[in-house]
This record gives sequence, C-alpha cells and structure tokens, in this order.
Amino acid sequence: MAADRIDPRIERKSEPARIPEPSGAPIPEVRPQNANTLPGGGLHTAGGKIEQPSISDALKSVKISDFKEIHKKPCVREALMIGIGGGFGVGGLRAIFGGEQGDISVICLRLIDLASVMTSCNWAVGTFCFGSFLMHEYCQRKRALEKGGMKRAVEVMEKKQTEKRVQSAAARAADVKSKREI
Repeated sequence: MAADRIDPRIERKSEPARIPEPSGAPIPEVRPQNANTLPGGGLHTAGGKIEQPSISDALKSVKISDFKEIHKKPCVREALMIGIGGGFGVGGLRAIFGGEQGDISVICLRLIDLASVMTSCNWAVGTFCFGSFLMHEYCQRKRALEKGGMKRAVEVMEKKQTEKRVQSAAARAADVKSKREI
C-alpha cells in the first residue's frame, strides 16, 4: 500500500515522515538523493538551470583590446615570428621550385601561373599555422619545466633555511648551556 508508493531508486537511511492523504492513507515523503539537486535538474544551488553558452555569447566576450595586446602574452610573440618566417620561407620556395622541374624560363612562367601562386599561398598559410602552434606549445612546455624547477629551487632554499635555523638554535642553546655552567 504505502510501501508501493515509495520510489525504489531512492535509498533511505531512516523512515521518512508520513503525510496524510485526503483519503486518510499516509503518503511517504520523497527526498532527492542529493540535497543540492533541484527539480529543474542539475546541482546549481542558486536556483534555475544553468544557461548553456552559445557562439554569439563567445563572440561578445572577444574585445578589440585582446587583439591589440596579444603580443604581450607569454610565448605568442616568439610563436608568431617563427610561424611568419617559416610560412614565408616555405611559401616562397614552393612558389619558385614547386611542381615540375625545368629551366629558368619555366620557373619564371610558373611564378605568373595563378594555380601555382595559390598552391604556394596554401603551403605558406599551413606552415604559418603549424609552425606557430608547435612553437607556442614548445614555449609553454619550456615555461612549465622552468616553473617546476623554480618550485624545486624554492623548496631547497626553504629546507636549507630551516636547517640553518635549527643549527643556529642548537648553537645558541649550547652557548646558553655553557654560560650557565660557568
């Protein structure tokens, strides 16, 4: 009867309070498994549902000042310089030597060919993106290793300072003890 109305998915550690039904039969109180779970779903304790961000929200968060100061962020300047240099070099070499081998007249005509220019531009942009990405990741990895080394150096310095304090405290205690004996 009343036990038939209890949700079997909800674990109960104690007997829930019974609320009388209009017909007189008690109805068990149904408690959620987690106290922070709201009827709308989720564990958002401030109430309501969490709004999913959209692409327009992401675009609204981008400011022009972000692009004006991008070179001030760590590793970006070096990565862009490597990407630009690599893209220029590979794109230029692809424009001059890409495709068929031949004499100098074929190479000069090839520079005028639009398909050749577009192919070399594709190679240049691809090399820029790939080179910039790799350089940025390399720089970030190098920074993380340096940060770890700095943490270890600080720990070693703190350990040495602690050892010096213990030694100086022991020396002072021995000094005080020798003065008391005199």
